[in-house]
Amino acid sequence: MGVRNTAILVALNTLFFVLAAWLLPLGFEENDDIMMAMIANGTYSGTPDCHLVYINVIYGAVLAALYRLTTAIEWYTFSFAALHILSASILSYCILTMPNRARWERALWLAVLYVLWARIIIALQFTTTAGFVCLAGCTLLLRKDSLRARWSGVVLVVVASLVRFWAAGLVGVLMAPIIVYTYRLDWRKYMAVVVMLAAVVACRYTNRTVYDSDPEWRYFREYNLLRAQLNDNPNAYQMTTAQLPEGIDPMDYRLLLRFIPDAEQIDLPAIRRISAAVGEVPLRDKLNNLYRMERYIVEISILLALLVVMTLTTQNRSKRYFFILYTIFVVILMLYISLDGFLKNRVFLCMLMPLLITDFMLLPNTTGLKRRWGIGLAITGLCLWYGYQMYEERETAVFNRYVWTHLQQPLLDYVPSDAYVTTIGTSMMMEATEPWHIWPYESRKYTLGWMTWSPLNKPVGHSYRALLNDNMYILTDINYTRDHTALQRVCEQIEKHYGVPADIRWVCRNGRYALVQLQIVNSKS
Repeated sequence: MGVRNTAILVALNTLFFVLAAWLLPLGFEENDDIMMAMIANGTYSGTPDCHLVYINVIYGAVLAALYRLTTAIEWYTFSFAALHILSASILSYCILTMPNRARWERALWLAVLYVLWARIIIALQFTTTAGFVCLAGCTLLLRKDSLRARWSGVVLVVVASLVRFWAAGLVGVLMAPIIVYTYRLDWRKYMAVVVMLAAVVACRYTNRTVYDSDPEWRYFREYNLLRAQLNDNPNAYQMTTAQLPEGIDPMDYRLLLRFIPDAEQIDLPAIRRISAAVGEVPLRDKLNNLYRMERYIVEISILLALLVVMTLTTQNRSKRYFFILYTIFVVILMLYISLDGFLKNRVFLCMLMPLLITDFMLLPNTTGLKRRWGIGLAITGLCLWYGYQMYEERETAVFNRYVWTHLQQPLLDYVPSDAYVTTIGTSMMMEATEPWHIWPYESRKYTLGWMTWSPLNKPVGHSYRALLNDNMYILTDINYTRDHTALQRVCEQIEKHYGVPADIRWVCRNGRYALVQLQIVNSKS
């Protein structure tokens, strides 16, 4: 493909992204991206900051510099859009230019690429963005006809590692077997891979060095890392009181898992001991977590059917064995992740796309009606299934946007612009904020959750005692008993640990949500 055709391809992918972002519409999957964007654009602390917690400080520094130039553009979202368009253009280019592939095969894989891309767009997230970019970079590394393409792949993989190190690492691990299978023993081709790995390690080291240069950020970094591992670990939710380390209050632990930790009671030494205890859960208990894989039974069944068809239709013995071993490798990796974590849909997507790209690159060169029907039905079934998922995701996104704009924001309008807001669990639908203009509440700050111990919040958010301040407000879902019960438990823990009797004061409410404050009982009028 020449420069003209390449430009047309990029333009078409840009149009696809714009239409998908408008019609689906584009939105963030979780609050994490909103919070990181607010840190980067200066909404949170008053000035653009590079400490985006889950995103490398190098990427954060670039975003902060762009926001200092102008805040008219939401650079956080715009940068993700640019990376998506670039990655989709590269992947579609590689599919279109792959030799020895029939038109119907190219059409099928282009269809599944754009369906999965649309599925990512409707629930945009830094994890899937990193996985998508890393996949495009690894695909360029496999180009035999262009040294420039391979070095461009190196750059993309490094950028992906800045956006989300673990997502890029997961895709890299999944693509490593096909890279080795393709490169064989040609050591010169591995030079780009070595440079890439060195650059990724250097960026990772830089990130850690920046956080470690400040004691408060170093403390927060380790605390948040361990807290996130507990919140994403199903074994943590199965811990009994007897299994908790000595000195850990069971209720403090349960509230930690509800994303409302009292960081003065569950401090860094305590969370280290808890993390160690969760790690000692017997393997037989961890195996109980594998049942969670049933949510992906449709996708896995389709992939296994595709494997069977491709294995039976190839006459190349090495390819046949590779298909089988590679699929087993991916399944084992999924099961391994499920032992100590929730295999979330965004992680599953990061594993599914490399598997599909690998299958396309190693398609058998034989033809036949059985092969066409088998592969065609499998890929069509996958497209239809993810099309249905997009419909469900869109319905959820529309509902969440309604909740955010019509139920939650009117309540939060009662909160002064210089006050703090926290929530019980994940009640607040901040992810429904308009992604192209993330300026919801001027300088208002959000505490607890993964902002616990953040230097941007000091000293608020380090103790439940801060919840008694006049400038602290709590958004809670009054339709869910567990949320209101959790809030009552917080009051009980305040009295237990600090000797201060606390009660809930209702500020305002609507049919589903309420804005409340905690107050000392003796101060009631």
